[in-house]
Amino acid sequence: MPPSGFSAATVLDEVRAGATLQSIADAHSMNEITGAVRDALTGLRLGVSALDEAALHRLAGLELWSIAEIAGHALLVDEAAHTIARSLALGRVPADVPAPFGEPGDPAATRDSLLAGIRTAEERLATARVLAAGGPTFPHDELGALSARGWILFIGLHAAVHLHQAAAVMRAR
Repeated sequence: MPPSGFSAATVLDEVRAGATLQSIADAHSMNEITGAVRDALTGLRLGVSALDEAALHRLAGLELWSIAEIAGHALLVDEAAHTIARSLALGRVPADVPAPFGEPGDPAATRDSLLAGIRTAEERLATARVLAAGGPTFPHDELGALSARGWILFIGLHAAVHLHQAAAVMRAR
């Protein structure tokens, strides 16, 4: 967790308590935002690294997706959110946005392919540190209008949701 106590998990708690994601993004520096997202990606990497192939693909409990599908989904959304954020950072509202929301990741994904995807997400995040506050917004279906920084913070929030989901799969084994 970053020294400030700001994390993707605290963002999730604040949003569940009624705060808007954009207001949270506006209240934090880009270093704090990328730190929170980086830590969520680290959690995803550590979780995937700790499992063998069988555990990654097992369905358990009430969850409909395996951990491979959950992690893959988080990575698909990460890429889409970065696409939106980059467009907004250039002052353009995206016209053609990929929509992997609600779409599982590849059910046949291996630990190595997921870890490679997480590394790619971490590399994308490193380039996001320079995004300034303000600029145009683009609506998220459930979270409202988000700026480029809001979309980057969304990646951490989204990862936190799915880390909880993956933990539920593990507990149900």
